[in-house]
Amino acid sequence: MPEPSDIVGIGLAGGQGVRARPLTLKAPGYLRSKAAMSFLGRRLIRWVIQILSSEGIQRYFIIAHGKENRYQIKVMIGYGEAFGVEVMYSPVKFDALSTGSADSTLRMLDYWDLTEHALVFPTDSIIDFDLAPMLKVHLDSGAVATIAAMTREPDEVAEKYGVMLADDEGRITEFVEKPTLAELRQHFRAETDEEFRRLPLMTNAGFYLIDAARLREIARHPEIDELRKTRLDFGKDLLPWLVGNGHRVMVHPVRRIGDLGNVRDYIDTMVEALHGNFEAVDRLLGPPIDPERHVWIAPESLEMRDATSGLTLAEKIAEGIVEIGPAVRIGRYCEIHPGVRIVESNLDDDIEVHRDAVVERSQIRDGAIIGPKARLSEVVVGSMSEIRSEPYHPTTIEGCVALGD
Repeated sequence: MPEPSDIVGIGLAGGQGVRARPLTLKAPGYLRSKAAMSFLGRRLIRWVIQILSSEGIQRYFIIAHGKENRYQIKVMIGYGEAFGVEVMYSPVKFDALSTGSADSTLRMLDYWDLTEHALVFPTDSIIDFDLAPMLKVHLDSGAVATIAAMTREPDEVAEKYGVMLADDEGRITEFVEKPTLAELRQHFRAETDEEFRRLPLMTNAGFYLIDAARLREIARHPEIDELRKTRLDFGKDLLPWLVGNGHRVMVHPVRRIGDLGNVRDYIDTMVEALHGNFEAVDRLLGPPIDPERHVWIAPESLEMRDATSGLTLAEKIAEGIVEIGPAVRIGRYCEIHPGVRIVESNLDDDIEVHRDAVVERSQIRDGAIIGPKARLSEVVVGSMSEIRSEPYHPTTIEGCVALGD
């Protein structure tokens, strides 16, 4: 029986970061891959590789499309040396041939001659799961594919997420694409509103455990061959085709998925992680300096003295001159002035926050400057950005705003 260490990872990095704008904005004409977005001090692709490696995966094949994806990712993770894993990349010559995520994956399975079980994963999402039980479900059921699923409530699902319907064994019977609340009621026939609101609806998390050998064999079917000429996406095409043609596709719930596709979802995921609700992220962040309030501060920042008071951050915290937490991460060499309040936020490295500024539910990237008495709430501030503010003319930015680098 295969173990998690026998599984290979196949990473999908085919987008141009357009749907995630303004989170991916950097400069005119520059395309930033979503995999290159920063999250709690690390690029998303680094988080994904570290999380999956902690589950036992040691070999990775990255399917990149376009020079931005390929070379941004290669700069960040190389060939895996820094992570103690092996990373390979799809050849440039196949970029122009791709008609979708499943088409690219099938082509690469053939190119690399992969016949083992593989975990297909997006390079721009955070997952909190255990691979071993998912693999057991996959193997015991004899599935050709097992889909990682996030359980959500109807109000969250309606018109935003596709829903998977499954039997009592977890075998998928139908896909419902972004249903309305009325369609959900029709499908599940809940007797009361309360019962309906509590329905555990399964949505596709974008992580697929596949039997590579069987999938390559199935892909020779004329209908699949015809679909590949126009579009063959996993979620929209291949998986529904497999279910519709009697192939066993299973569903396996995971603890949590970080949706990072827009500013609100990005901030919500960041705050959830800072509160310790992503076990995988929590482990990799290391021990906090304040476990009860979930506060991480790099030693270099604790020792930094601000130009106003001359006190270190550690001294200001001890004397109650600043308020840090709950759910805060502060990177290295950050200068925090007196009167500052930081709550449910992440500050990367080399940031200066001036006197009496308030930062709530916000992400501040490297080298940013936050002016005196500025108030930021639900804001993503790009690298080297400056929020100018004066004590008598304070600047307020709020409501899911993202400022590019």
